[in-house]
Order: sequence, then C-alpha cells, then structure tokens
Amino acid sequence: DCLKPFTNGCFMELDGRPLCSLHFHSRQGTLCGGCGEPITGRCVSALDRRFHPEHFVCAFCLRQLNHGIFKEQKEKPYCTVCYNKLFL
Repeated sequence: DCLKPFTNGCFMELDGRPLCSLHFHSRQGTLCGGCGEPITGRCVSALDRRFHPEHFVCAFCLRQLNHGIFKEQKEKPYCTVCYNKLFL
C-alpha cells in the first residue's frame, strides 16, 4: 500500500498481497488507538478501538485504566475520579 520496499525482507500477506506490518495491522483493525503502532500481544478493546494495555489511559490524568473500569465522555475514556470531577 505504501509502495516502500521491504528493506529487511520481511512482510505480511493478506489476500495474496504483500503488506508492511503497519498496513497489515491497519487492515486487520489491530493498530493501537493510543500510539498507532501494531498490537501483537495483549490488548484492551474499548470505544470501538483496540489499545496496548499501557496506552489505555484516562484522557485527563493519563493514568492507566486498569481492569477495564472507566467512564466515557465524547468518545474519550476517563477514570472514575476524573469523570466525577469534570462532569458531575
């Protein structure tokens, strides 16, 4: 897709087409919603996106949202403390 050469000789294949890792994961929906890099291990699925666990953070205080507990406001995640301070 990006027309860049596979400099290290490694590529992914999807539907018979060679793709770089970034475009392969983009088509699979496995790019992190926080950093934009491919997710190859554990992930958090929330807000119709996927995140590396360490990149799923409160939009205000930036603390990692553990155990999947968060509040949503305008498609952004917030910890309970920040949500209560900002929106209640």
